[in-house]
Amino acid sequence: MNFELVILAVLATITAFGISIAALWVASRWQNAAGRGTAPPADEPVVSFLFDDESLVDLTEAAQVLISVSGRDVTDYASISAFLAPRFPGLLNHFNDLGPYGQRNIYSADNTEIATLSRHNTRVRLTLSEPESGNTILSLDRPTLMSFETELTSLRSTTEHMPFLIWRQDQAGNITWVNRAYMNACAIYGDPNRAGLWPPCKLFDIDLSQSLNADSTKPQRHCLGGDGDMPAQWYQFDVTPLENDFLISAMNVNTVVEAEDTLRTFVQTLSKTFADLPIGLAVFTRDRRLALFNPALADLSTIPPEKLIMRPTLFGFFDMLRERQMMPEPKNYNTWRDHIVDLEASAADGTYHETWHLPYGRTFRVTGRPQIDGAVALLFEDISDEIGMNRRYRTELEVGQSVLDSLGRGMAVFSPTGVLTLTNFAYDTLWSTNTREGLDTLFVGDAVRYWSDRCAPSPLWEDLRVYVMSDQRDPSFASDAMMLDGRPLMLTARPLAGGSTLVQFQQPDKRPLAKQKIQGAAHTSQRTAQS
Repeated sequence: MNFELVILAVLATITAFGISIAALWVASRWQNAAGRGTAPPADEPVVSFLFDDESLVDLTEAAQVLISVSGRDVTDYASISAFLAPRFPGLLNHFNDLGPYGQRNIYSADNTEIATLSRHNTRVRLTLSEPESGNTILSLDRPTLMSFETELTSLRSTTEHMPFLIWRQDQAGNITWVNRAYMNACAIYGDPNRAGLWPPCKLFDIDLSQSLNADSTKPQRHCLGGDGDMPAQWYQFDVTPLENDFLISAMNVNTVVEAEDTLRTFVQTLSKTFADLPIGLAVFTRDRRLALFNPALADLSTIPPEKLIMRPTLFGFFDMLRERQMMPEPKNYNTWRDHIVDLEASAADGTYHETWHLPYGRTFRVTGRPQIDGAVALLFEDISDEIGMNRRYRTELEVGQSVLDSLGRGMAVFSPTGVLTLTNFAYDTLWSTNTREGLDTLFVGDAVRYWSDRCAPSPLWEDLRVYVMSDQRDPSFASDAMMLDGRPLMLTARPLAGGSTLVQFQQPDKRPLAKQKIQGAAHTSQRTAQS
């Protein structure tokens, strides 16, 4: 009996020891499992939102921290889904798919988080949690978390204080994020009924395909306002693809638009001015291609406008002129291009100025002017009428002078200011002068002094000076004088049109009349040859 009791005691001790070992093993396994995350600690923060219909009525402390980090004004399910849309696409659509007592789990885009939606009548709870996996627990130390918060605050402050509009939108055009400048623009130009709601209104209808086209060089611009009392604001866009979204920035370009309008108006004014100019204008760029011309150039050069529009080179332009005989034919064609090179250099220096005498009696004045950035402007002016008028005027002067020289009495014409302007051959012979070589500025006082020095003293010379300079005078003035060599001199004066005065000197001459005619004809021939 004692032996059996001992055996039973040993068996009981072994059994108790085995139970203890098993209990310790089970406890160890539970602790390991808890450390891997299969059973989260009781104090782990839970992100949960409670909605009544779509209005937010309650949220956990962890959810409050999440909302404060986002910097958004969250009041309903739409604003929460817009905030979580980058991680949980389509979260707003799942809300409407829930039944009265339905539940739905939505995985995040990177499969590291689950959003659980559960409905009970009108109440809907949204909970964010991590999948039940042994490798999903992520812990951050406090310094790392503080650095994330500091960087987030810096980035948020930067975007909020940017002077231009910035926002993000998805492929469907839904706005997912905006900066403060965009919200301010919405308050001014947006729908007043949507003030303070999320997502904000769309201010611009942007063609993303055009903005992303690398070959497109025309900037995409839109105007806000301009109706009623709202001032017009022009914005230019820049679109950057970011994952599944687009980052869009809009910069105010009012000054650029105003400058372009001013430049456009200035160019139109210049174009109208150039179009009305009778002078042909041809502007060649630095590489010597025709960049600008006016209609007068086509008319004067007889070059069709369609050929000028093709922007010929400087050599090609002058070749077309030469083919149409609208410039002087070069004496040596081998030096033709050298002549054009010299012309180009002279025009670039601003010293080119030539008169082209063309066939059929036409005459061009061609002037070269340098322009900014190495450009050259050539001006073509038809001066045929001016040249013809000058020729006729010169002929009339020569004929008139010949008539005066053929007269036997000396003549002198004084302007209203008393300046000697015209004499004839008989005058130079009488007073031994040579006024035909060119009249210097000789006033009536000097002329009277010169005449009186060669004649006997007489008060008539002062009377003549007074008569010439007087505004109110008799129709005629007549007197006699005696020259120092004893020859008598008859002097007359009378006013001419315009306030001028004609003074005539006549002296009896005993030479035969035929001799006087021969001498006058010889002098006329001599003057014609000199002219």
